[in-house]
Amino acid sequence: MKDNAVILLPERLESQSGMRASEIRYRRLFEAARDGILILDPGTRKITDANPFMSELLGYSREELLGKELWEIGLLKDETASRAAFHELRKNHFIRYENLPLQTKAGERHDVEFVSNLYDEEGRQVIQCNIRDITQRKRTENALRHAKEMLADHAAKQELLVAERTATLQEALGELQAFSYSVAHDMRSPLRSMQGFAQVLLEDYSAKLDEQGAHYLRQIMRSAIRLDHLIQDVLSYSSVLHATIVMEPVDLDRLIRDLIQTYPNGQKTEIQIQGSLPRVLGNEAFLTQCFSNLLSNAAKFVSPGTTPRIVVWAEEGAGVNRKTQPETAWFSTPSGAANDTVRIWIKDNGIGIAPENHDRILGMFQRINPAKEYEGTGIGLAIVRKAVERMGAQLGFESALGKGSSFWIELRKA
Repeated sequence: MKDNAVILLPERLESQSGMRASEIRYRRLFEAARDGILILDPGTRKITDANPFMSELLGYSREELLGKELWEIGLLKDETASRAAFHELRKNHFIRYENLPLQTKAGERHDVEFVSNLYDEEGRQVIQCNIRDITQRKRTENALRHAKEMLADHAAKQELLVAERTATLQEALGELQAFSYSVAHDMRSPLRSMQGFAQVLLEDYSAKLDEQGAHYLRQIMRSAIRLDHLIQDVLSYSSVLHATIVMEPVDLDRLIRDLIQTYPNGQKTEIQIQGSLPRVLGNEAFLTQCFSNLLSNAAKFVSPGTTPRIVVWAEEGAGVNRKTQPETAWFSTPSGAANDTVRIWIKDNGIGIAPENHDRILGMFQRINPAKEYEGTGIGLAIVRKAVERMGAQLGFESALGKGSSFWIELRKA
């Protein structure tokens, strides 16, 4: 063996083989990366290596890139900016720029994300720069931002338009309500005149009229009265629908007993109140309207020759204490917890309501009995329903044809 021969030990051979394999893997990654990669000399700030994607991105060949500074290939503004970036890199060993403008060899503009690291490689310092093209991402972000701005602007315009139209509708509705109320109210005056003159004709000139003429006059009177009642009910419904509602404690016992005392009825009516009725939370005017209509219906819709018998009572916590809800009940919005409620029942011995009419009995202008047999406007129960809804209470009934009806209103206890 010659004196200058070098003997490689197995351990050294294995180390060199591993380093060679590592270099090959790194080179493959370097060559295949879809981000631009530049290797720079920290002393000269010049490019010593560039991967193929960097050439593809900038339009420079690898040979054109080698030996140049970053500012010379459009990555930094000028040499001053390049010196400042390298000063920061030496200090922190890392720099990162987002939305960095980049100009290609052909003059095309790109937005890139720039990350640079300073590290040691086998005892010497090396700078690696990674450049990612984010042009498409920026376009997408800008498009999304523009779309959001347009949507926000459109939403603001729509909100303003809705507010303007709502205000216009409210103004028109107010005018319409005032007009309809005025017309309905003013119609009652000529109706009363018609009724009065017909009455005068019957009383003072009946001797000069035959039976047919007297019959016509009575028909005129009845029609005028019926139309007057209809107008009154429409006004009542409108009042319940639009009036400002104030909820307060109401003494139901006193209210219903006062209604019974002043209740006008041509035939004898038996009304019984079982026990004393509680104080509830509601609107006294609405409750007066509700119970007045329910009592009136209970007394009216009885078979000919039958004395109306009405029973009124209170049942506390009705919503939970009853084992089952009746199939014939109709419900509005719940008023509150069952143990905090009271249900007021009004039961009659009237003609009852057939099952096929249960769904429509509480609607507007719903009449299920011939007008010749039972006078009415078909609005009374609609007024009750709307008043109950506005108080946040519940309304329902149980009824069968020929077996009477039991209506109830469930309210919060005061």
